[in-house]
Amino acid sequence: MGAPKVMEVKIVDSLTMDHRLSSVEPSDDGLTYPYGEAVPDGVNVIKVADKIFWARIPLPWSLDHINVYLFDEGEGWTVIDTGANGKTGIETWKAFADTALAGRPIKRVIATHMHPDHLGLAGWLVEQHQAEFWTTQTEYMLASTLWNSAGTEFPQNELDYLFRSGVDRSFEPMIRAAGYGNYKKGVYALPPSYKRIEDGSEFELGGRNWRVVIGRGHSPEHACLYCLDEPLFIGGDQVLPAITSNVSVYGREPMGNPLAHWLSSLDRMKALPGSPLVLPSHGRVFFGLHARLDALIDGHLAKLGKLHEWCREPRTVVKTFRALYRRKVEGMDFYLALGEAVAHLHLLESLGLMSRSFDGDVYSFTSEGEYQLDTVLSAVNAQPGIMLRDLGDFFA
Repeated sequence: MGAPKVMEVKIVDSLTMDHRLSSVEPSDDGLTYPYGEAVPDGVNVIKVADKIFWARIPLPWSLDHINVYLFDEGEGWTVIDTGANGKTGIETWKAFADTALAGRPIKRVIATHMHPDHLGLAGWLVEQHQAEFWTTQTEYMLASTLWNSAGTEFPQNELDYLFRSGVDRSFEPMIRAAGYGNYKKGVYALPPSYKRIEDGSEFELGGRNWRVVIGRGHSPEHACLYCLDEPLFIGGDQVLPAITSNVSVYGREPMGNPLAHWLSSLDRMKALPGSPLVLPSHGRVFFGLHARLDALIDGHLAKLGKLHEWCREPRTVVKTFRALYRRKVEGMDFYLALGEAVAHLHLLESLGLMSRSFDGDVYSFTSEGEYQLDTVLSAVNAQPGIMLRDLGDFFA
């Protein structure tokens, strides 16, 4: 059997995890990047542990890549995440066939969640290799719903959601013309069946035992994987080193509270033991899981405080952008920003710190009471349906 071509990096593969950690100084963000600035390049991959390789698939967006992880299973491979559907992604996987994959087939495809850059080519890979497809039930079902409901007609409920948030109604013709098929454009036909993984599920991957740790908020049932035999953690989009994943409310659930799920999930993950090497979906692999969890939580808590202060006067959702974002928001980023602004407002509203009014056309939000930063997280966790099972049940 052939071996994949591995990039030459500063940290040689024979070093132990402890040596890797001690040989590199922490960066300005408090995280440690054991491979420095090195990232996978083209068909070349980086070996991050025995039988585990870090590869990249280009993306046609401002976030221009996704990290995928290849696990050597002997006669074949398991891959985690796939890239988005399109010529570039397919050509990259074809190029991997005789390079990173060393001529051996993919036996299993695991998707951390349902966004196009993560499962967009799952169906194609399953089709090409007759592979199994594994993911969580909610992610598969939501992906199926969005894929099958895509069409040229923009749903009225989605339009209502935008306009009630303060989007100018003069944009309606442009919005309608764009259609409702963006999700389907980025996702090849889904595999017709899947194997369900759940919070606490255990299975073997690359000769090691792994446990599923679910995170919510960015997507409804995002699967992270914690290695039980070696300090490794596949963070997906739940824990990224340099950016914060979008947490949005959508027109299909206009009163949703995903930021509560997101913060509670991050807080829960602070109970994960040790200091694993984090394998994220974007950016560089890193050490510093618990420091990053704290930073992600603290960043949102600070934004909530700024938003609460800004809404001392009534504000529409669009008018809150000035408090939440440091730059002008345009294009597709506008819709991500809108959904995230609504998520922050809804969390404050759920805690009794924000009220809403409706003039028959647009919602406005006004802050209530005093924002106490040190009590928000415990108040979020106390809400019905927010907290997942204590990780102490899994990691005694």
